[in-house]
Amino acid sequence: MGLDMYIYLEDKETDEIIEYSYYRKFNALQGYFVKQYELENCGKIELTYEIVNEIYLILNEIRHQPEKAHLLMPTFPGPFFGSYKYDQIYHAYVHQAASDFYHAKFIDHSRYKLYFTSDW
Repeated sequence: MGLDMYIYLEDKETDEIIEYSYYRKFNALQGYFVKQYELENCGKIELTYEIVNEIYLILNEIRHQPEKAHLLMPTFPGPFFGSYKYDQIYHAYVHQAASDFYHAKFIDHSRYKLYFTSDW
């Protein structure tokens, strides 16, 4: 049991679901979606280019100025949500997500819908 988050693609023509990215216990990213979009457990939000770019910019700023992590994407408490420290694990999540969100900016949104969802 724990916090599992997914970004997935849905092919608009075939309705096929393709897992794009997976995060385990990156509670700061979960907190971002809860605060910005009132996302509840098992809820999902469609990620537009604007949302993807906004999150990428936040993550990239944390990569270059790690001392701002607690301001830009603070840890978020919850049941089995993992560590609340701004340590090596937190920054590894940030690096992975920054890469994923950067590449998501180039997804063909005329062909695919992109979603974020989580479960705990």
